[in-house]
Order: sequence, then structure tokens, then C-alpha cells
Amino acid sequence: MPRLVSFDVDGTLIKSIGARANQLHREAFTAAFKQVFGIDTTIDVIPHHGSTDTLILVAVLVVHGIPKAEAMASLPALQQAMNSYFAANIDRAGDGLEVLPGVVDLLKALKEDTDFMTCLVTGNLEPIGWGKMQALGLSDLFSTPHFGGFGSDFCSGNTEETWRDRAEFIRLAAMKAAGQADGPITARFHIGDAPMDVQAAADAGAVPLGVTTGIYTKEQLLVAAPSATILEGLGDLSKVMDILRQ
Repeated sequence: MPRLVSFDVDGTLIKSIGARANQLHREAFTAAFKQVFGIDTTIDVIPHHGSTDTLILVAVLVVHGIPKAEAMASLPALQQAMNSYFAANIDRAGDGLEVLPGVVDLLKALKEDTDFMTCLVTGNLEPIGWGKMQALGLSDLFSTPHFGGFGSDFCSGNTEETWRDRAEFIRLAAMKAAGQADGPITARFHIGDAPMDVQAAADAGAVPLGVTTGIYTKEQLLVAAPSATILEGLGDLSKVMDILRQ
């Protein structure tokens, strides 16, 4: 009877580095705005850390005067444009990205332990999330067939409380895991670096495990989810595994 461990991507498993930080993902947004609406812009016109790709698309368009209803209706076309751009430039998927310390060892340990299933729960569109994992050599370390919860799975349009969409992703990932598990899921954990991650985990019935490997502090994570366990990172394999076995 497995335990499910879901991981956020950016700031949790990997970090952005250098002048070309997360470059291809950012370019995919810009290409989508241009292709679908003819707007030259970037995601930096809004605060976007901890949000989801689809909510970012909506929020940026609203800044540029597009009614929210029109932005929401255009999400399928915008997502297709992003995914197409990312796929066409997949050889650059790892540019400006780096795997965080301890991640490879943790994923290997969970992969080798039949008591665990692992997946992604991220605001990334699904092809982009797994594309990053493939580029950085992590994709084979997750449970197969791959599953999870993604920005492409659901979008409420609620750009003020983005954690609510993430909570839905966590629920969706649990449903997918139950569909391919050998028995009932006995415990669920979600690991993330943003207040939205830990708040979403608590709301969705998963154990929130925060890491301060992104831009947020321990105090900010605990305000969002007082019940969360907060670690400096995933580098202490024994400590992380002890938490996941509780």
C-alpha cells in the first residue's frame, strides 16, 4: 500500500541560474502572447512566483486590457502555442536550470522503495514540466507511467488565490495515483518551496513539506501552513526519508 510523494518543480527540484534563467519556459510565454493576441510582453509585468502557467497567462493578458473571460476562453490556444514553442526548442529545455542538492539521491531512494509512488505537482504545463525533468536527467527517477497535477489540468481563473488551483492539482494527482497503485494510498505528501505549495497541500489533505530553496523564508511558509514541516533543502536524505515514513 504505497505512499504518494508529489513534488513542485521550480525552486524545489531545480533552480533557475544565470542570465538565461528558465529561458525556454519564459520564451514560450512570450511566443504565446504574440501568436494568439499579437502582444509583445513578458511574464514580468505581474508578480508570478508560486502561480501557475495558466493563471499567469490570464493575469498578464488582463494587465494588457484583455477581459478575463476572453483570456480564459483563449487558454487552449495559448497552451498549444506554449507547448509547440517549447517542443520546437526542446534542445534548450535545460538552459538556465540546475538540479538542487539532494534531489537525485532522494528520487533514487524513493524509486527503489516499493512503498512509495512519486509524481510532479506543478504550475507548469505538463509537457513543459516533464520536458525540464527530461533535460536535467530526472524524468526516469519518477514512478512510471508518469502522472501528476499540472497547470494544464485545471484553471479556475482565480489569480488572487493561486494556491487554490494548486490544491486541485494535488487532488487530481492523488486520483491518478489511486488509478495505477497496487493498493490504497496510505499517506500523501507534497513538497514545495512556496507558501502556495504548502497551503495547497494542507487544503488538499496532503502532508505539507516546505523547503527554503526558492525565494521564500521558513517564516513565510509557516504563515501559509502552520502545520508544515520546513527544511532548508532536500540534501539530508535520512531526515527527509524519516519524515516521509512517519
